[in-house]
Amino acid sequence: MVNSKRIVALTLAAGMLLPVFSAPLTANAKTTYLPSAVRSHRWYQLTDGSQGGFHNKTTFKGNHMTVGHSHWSLTGLKKHSKSTYYGKLHYSKSYSQLIKVKINSSKSFWFIPKHVEGTKGNYKGNADYGAMIFKR
Repeated sequence: MVNSKRIVALTLAAGMLLPVFSAPLTANAKTTYLPSAVRSHRWYQLTDGSQGGFHNKTTFKGNHMTVGHSHWSLTGLKKHSKSTYYGKLHYSKSYSQLIKVKINSSKSFWFIPKHVEGTKGNYKGNADYGAMIFKR
């Protein structure tokens, strides 16, 4: 008789603790993409005032892009406003950097690294210095 009461008590205790320790069945993580106006067109990477010689064709597939012959990807993309996104740009498996994506118009957007050498503050690059410019 004592054993059956003990078994019932342990079963009830385990039943109450099970939801606390079990993992959820579904994940609520949502992947953020750049707007389809950016992803559905062919872009050309141009130069800012401090770089020279880029004119790479860029195409998107989701948050992965082909820039010239290189493959880059965006992860952790968060929408800050209608025209501003923050995330991490992966150039390769071993090199990535935090960036701001500034969509200027339907024909232009910029990738601005968080720390641009020669500027004070974060995400301070512009068309003259520090930004990767993409135009249609």
